[in-house]
Amino acid sequence: MTPLTRARGRSLLATATTAFILAALVPASPAFAADEDPVIPVASISGVVTDPTGAPAPDACLAAEVLADGAWAPIDLGLEIRTDADGAYSVAGLGDGTYTISAASCTSPSDTQPTWAPSRSEQPEIVDGVVVADGTVVTDGVAAAAVDIQLLPAPIEVVDGPAISGDAEFGATLTADPGTWTVGGVDFPGLDFAYRWLRDGAEIADATGAAYVVTSEDLDASLSVTVTATRDGWEPASATTIGTAPIAALPITSSTPTITGTAKVGETLTAAAGGWSVAPALAWLRNGAPIAGATNPTYVLTAADLGKTVSVQATAALAGHTTATMTSASTAAVAIGTLVTAAPTVAGTAKVGSALTAMTGWTPGGITYTYVWKRNGTTITGATQATYTPAAADLGAKLTVTATGRLPGYSSVVRTSAPTAAVTVGTFAAPAPTLSGTVAVGRTVTAVPGTWKPGATFTYQWKRNGVSITGATKSTYAITATDLKTALTVTVTGQATAYTTRSTTSAPTTVAAGTLTAATPTIAGIRAVGRTLTAVPGTWAPSGVTLAYQWKRAGVSITGATASTYVLTAADLGKTLTVAVIGRKTAYTSAAKTSVATAAIVAGTITAATPTVAGIRAVGRALTAVPGTWAPSGVTLAYQWKRAGVSITGATKSTYVTTATDLGKPLTVTITGTKAGFTTVVKTSVNTAAIAAGTITYTPKLSGTQRAGSKLAVTVGTITPSGATVKYQWYRNGTAISGQTASTYALGNVDAGKVVSVTVTVSKTAFTTKASTLKTGTVAVRPASFTGDGWFRVGIDVQPGTYYTASSPSSCQWWRTSSADGSEASILGWDPGGTGRRMITILSTDRYVVFSGCGSWIRYDGTGTQSTTMAGDGIAVVGVNLRPGRYVSYGNSGCWAGDWNAPTGAEADLLAGGTYDGDIYWIVEPGIFWETYNCNTFTWYSY
Repeated sequence: MTPLTRARGRSLLATATTAFILAALVPASPAFAADEDPVIPVASISGVVTDPTGAPAPDACLAAEVLADGAWAPIDLGLEIRTDADGAYSVAGLGDGTYTISAASCTSPSDTQPTWAPSRSEQPEIVDGVVVADGTVVTDGVAAAAVDIQLLPAPIEVVDGPAISGDAEFGATLTADPGTWTVGGVDFPGLDFAYRWLRDGAEIADATGAAYVVTSEDLDASLSVTVTATRDGWEPASATTIGTAPIAALPITSSTPTITGTAKVGETLTAAAGGWSVAPALAWLRNGAPIAGATNPTYVLTAADLGKTVSVQATAALAGHTTATMTSASTAAVAIGTLVTAAPTVAGTAKVGSALTAMTGWTPGGITYTYVWKRNGTTITGATQATYTPAAADLGAKLTVTATGRLPGYSSVVRTSAPTAAVTVGTFAAPAPTLSGTVAVGRTVTAVPGTWKPGATFTYQWKRNGVSITGATKSTYAITATDLKTALTVTVTGQATAYTTRSTTSAPTTVAAGTLTAATPTIAGIRAVGRTLTAVPGTWAPSGVTLAYQWKRAGVSITGATASTYVLTAADLGKTLTVAVIGRKTAYTSAAKTSVATAAIVAGTITAATPTVAGIRAVGRALTAVPGTWAPSGVTLAYQWKRAGVSITGATKSTYVTTATDLGKPLTVTITGTKAGFTTVVKTSVNTAAIAAGTITYTPKLSGTQRAGSKLAVTVGTITPSGATVKYQWYRNGTAISGQTASTYALGNVDAGKVVSVTVTVSKTAFTTKASTLKTGTVAVRPASFTGDGWFRVGIDVQPGTYYTASSPSSCQWWRTSSADGSEASILGWDPGGTGRRMITILSTDRYVVFSGCGSWIRYDGTGTQSTTMAGDGIAVVGVNLRPGRYVSYGNSGCWAGDWNAPTGAEADLLAGGTYDGDIYWIVEPGIFWETYNCNTFTWYSY
């Protein structure tokens, strides 16, 4: 097969230089009416010359020029024309025409500049032969107007710049020397000077005098001053000094502090700062580290200092001065402290049941004590407190207490007391018992022994007239008829080991006869027709009392009304009721009690609770009216829902589904209860909270193969509520993909290696918009469409389309053919061989394609990531793999580059191409397939 010839045209940019011809304007003499009839100077121009302040300028020299042939031409005025003492001048003998007048100081140098009327630094402008402005016209021998001139000021200039004198240190006074200034080169003594001091080039507030006192804010900064020279009528001028050296701080006189005292826990160390020009602050250090809160001249060593060295640091600081810090020598390692102790003593009487207390009184404070009590030298189990009460086991023994004191940083100390006397028998402290309860037949009384010290085991004996009552040996006693009018007492006997047994007897009490007790009955229930009243008899005693009832209307017994309850009838309307309760019991006096009369019985009413509203307060949710309890039974209920107090048409059921109209408004429900013979009742719930936006629910799901060339789809399932709007936006690595707003997305080659996501947004009026984002994993690359060397049948082995190599082969060749006979005539297009990324476009009209050394091919889908560099070997799609614009490659030798309409290998699709050396500039546009071979890398530099 013969390679196709590839050629590329190349265009050059030529540059041309345009030449400009400058015409010299030659001043001409003033024009006259006719050569033979010169104009006789009969007119004049006059005016007043003033200096820059507006004062008359005497002895100023005048000059004039006339407009001739489109240009200004000087006029010889003959004798020198000067202004008089009032600054006035007059130029006589001028013919008709247009003039410009100038004035300048007659002496040089001068503090003013030559000035053209009325106050110009140059002659009036001429355009197309006409004076634009400020020309003076003389017509018919008469000057058009007086021409006044205000002289322009000469510049104010500095000859010797300003300087600063004084020491560059805190507190010093710096003085600004303004230097030497001139006006138009003349030493002018009348200039005024203003000052602005600067700190590192920035203005210092209010520092505007010739002198400046250095402050602490200036430390380490360089100071300079800007001097501004002014004169009335002249432009001011400024100059700035060079900066001073950085402002230095003043030193503080210091001394090394010293420490006195013993380096032992509990001892006090004292610091002496020594001689300082500024009083220093002290800080105690432990092994070189600051001790929190230790800033006094003295420091008491603590347990934290044990084994460590202590030093003291003195620091002095003052505005404008260098902070000084000095540290003392360290102490020796702090030794353990010693507690001050004595043998403990035992306070109290050595007697069973009498508390003993261990007394120590050791110093310093804060000591933690432990105690061990001993009986005849043997440790008493559990006796480890500061107090100990001798028990029966201690009877006859001698007691001691051993105290152990511990304090962090100090050696612990153990000391034992002297023994007590032998422990003796204990004695009860006991009061006479008392009787609790009513001493009468039928009552039960209780013996109250009182408080015995120590606690004892008690026995009881009840007595009638001083004689023991058989079997009455408990702490309580039920009084019988036998005891009537006798003297009742109880004897209490207390016993305990190691204590002397003791008995005490209560004072005698005469037993009274039994009586019934009863409360005044009450009537429970609503005083209205149809309601049930209940007699509440209260408490009757003793038990076994029989009760009878009689209801009365206005004091008259109601026939048959003898039960404990009574249902009010129409006959009771407007009347009062009472109930009598009669109690009876054998051997007890009968008793009768009558209730207080009720209020007049009223008509029946319906009782109702304030209704509540159940349900979520959001659009689209169902609310339910909860009426509560209505009585009596059989009440008919009607409902009316209201929005912000206004009835909602048709909302008359116990439930109501909120709508968009309810958004942001509170709702109530009004319930009306009716029943024949009862008063109608209307109840309204409290306002709900403002109805919130509804909640949208749905279940998004992402499906599809996560690989380039496959399609992803997102479903949302059932959306609640219905009628919501669904929108989609697909993203690549978190960046929105333009135009991809459908529920499906076809993964392209550009997505390979990236994460694709979709955000589903569901919205509806009066509902909170809900957005959900679903992500893929890393998208896999598109699988190879075909691979290997040899012949492939188009439409069978391979499909028409554009493909690129999966790798960058070192030598890849391919041919598109119309037959398999191998003839040159059958070749439709070919790649003669190249390295790097290769591409091919297979047409549907091709019969075969042949590959050699190319490896695997992947279908090109028009997507990719734009690069700004083009490899020296390969092919890329501009606008897809490569940014459009201008590229450059340097130092090439035999570089082939070409633009293809499509990588068909056909001459017709080659737009331009060729072999080049040196630096190559190339322009590529979107849609072009750009191929390079044997080139250095091309780099994008411009659109």
